[in-house]
Amino acid sequence: TLEQWPLDEAAARGRVVYEQYCLGCHGADGLGDGEAARWLDPRPRNFQMGRFKFRSTPSGELPLLEDIVHVVTCGLNGSAMRSFPLLPDSARRDVAAYVLSLAEFGMVRREVEDLLEDDMTLDEVMEEEYDELLADVREAAWEEVYPLSMERRGEMDADSIERGRVLYEAQCVACHGATGVGDGSSSYHLRDWKDAPIRPRDFTTGVFRAGSSPADVFMRLKSGLNGTPMPSVYGSDEDLWDITHYILSLIDVERAGVVHPISCDAHGDGR
Repeated sequence: TLEQWPLDEAAARGRVVYEQYCLGCHGADGLGDGEAARWLDPRPRNFQMGRFKFRSTPSGELPLLEDIVHVVTCGLNGSAMRSFPLLPDSARRDVAAYVLSLAEFGMVRREVEDLLEDDMTLDEVMEEEYDELLADVREAAWEEVYPLSMERRGEMDADSIERGRVLYEAQCVACHGATGVGDGSSSYHLRDWKDAPIRPRDFTTGVFRAGSSPADVFMRLKSGLNGTPMPSVYGSDEDLWDITHYILSLIDVERAGVVHPISCDAHGDGR
């Protein structure tokens, strides 16, 4: 059980913060099943599944601590995930540590459940297998977690936008549509890992969940969104910058919503 799960000092402090600010939506055990969850669309993240959308790490991997801190600090535009900029930085880092600990717990628990299906008892698992299993799961979970590179290449000029348009039409139109409003031929049939309907982002609004700076959009292309049909986009960094510039050129100033302030851009150095 989660009560038996060992926490380091930061995660233990973070659990207190979590219980005060996060439990109502994400649930007591981080399963995304809090009292408010039924009313929210999209539903709150199930932290134990380890599928985090907004990361600066490779597709399919866990996020960095800093990625979680960014979401806690800035929230996710267009969703019920509010920002917590007034929490002390130490509290935001502690709760991020606890969230990542919940992801580890979920991975270990699934491995334990597999052993129980092999007719082992829980006492046998804890006495004979647990320490080695815990070490193996943690090593596997973190061995490919590293920050993706993001070298800025070129300016958002007409040539870059045109190159981006060609690349966009090859990889993105089927979901996001020719004009970027999220009405591509596949857009009405997409589902997430929970088999819930999920619609592609409408780029014309200028609202991007985890930040609306060029660097934020670039990172979404490079990392993909775990647990959704949005993969990491194929191409060099230069290609991804061209696609980023084209996507940003689709923003309709008449429809543009309120975006994160500059202080909340996840990758401000890449603006």
